[in-house]
Amino acid sequence: MNAKAQTHSPPVRAGRWHRSEASSIIAVMLVSVGILASLVVADRVFGIDYYDLVRDPNAIAHNPGYFGLVSNIGIILWIFGAAAALQAFAATGAEGATPLRRTLLAGGLFAALMGIDDFLMLHEAVATTGIPEEIVLVPHMLVLFTLCYCAYAVRAATPRLLLVGSVLSMGLSFAADIAPIHVGGATFVEEAFKLVGILFLTAYLVAISHKALRQGGASRRPAIG
Repeated sequence: MNAKAQTHSPPVRAGRWHRSEASSIIAVMLVSVGILASLVVADRVFGIDYYDLVRDPNAIAHNPGYFGLVSNIGIILWIFGAAAALQAFAATGAEGATPLRRTLLAGGLFAALMGIDDFLMLHEAVATTGIPEEIVLVPHMLVLFTLCYCAYAVRAATPRLLLVGSVLSMGLSFAADIAPIHVGGATFVEEAFKLVGILFLTAYLVAISHKALRQGGASRRPAIG
């Protein structure tokens, strides 16, 4: 009886996998169609040449490829940290609303917000309407405060100094940005602090993501003996 059940179990699992795969394929196709349709609408309705949307900005402007290199590296790090944290948060859903999972969610959302903002230059665009940059960045600061609040609850079990280093570095970058100092090298100092802050935060998010996944795997591992 057991042998028969084992013989028929793989096709059941394969059937479930195929259904899941089919759903993923459909989702990918829908997203692709949505993006491509938006390009057509932008081109035909709003007069935005699709060429300007699909090409690399430096290629369009005939700039050297290294333009914006450090900024692009920062965006990659933001999204890398966000993906690690949010994936770990989703993968450990069976654990419930633990302090570590709340930290993962807050950290992932903050890194995603910052990465998207940097990529699309959102707060700079809003600031051109006349709203002070300090006001535009209030949502970012609130999410960062939420991250720090959640991380405080798990400070003893996580590499908290990485988060402290990130907050300090980003704070110094922000201070250098708003300070009325116009001397050579001011932008370098601002961006240097920002890059260090991103690196610290990405390292922190990857570390706590790894910890959450290890803990989740250990809790699901059957006891021996």
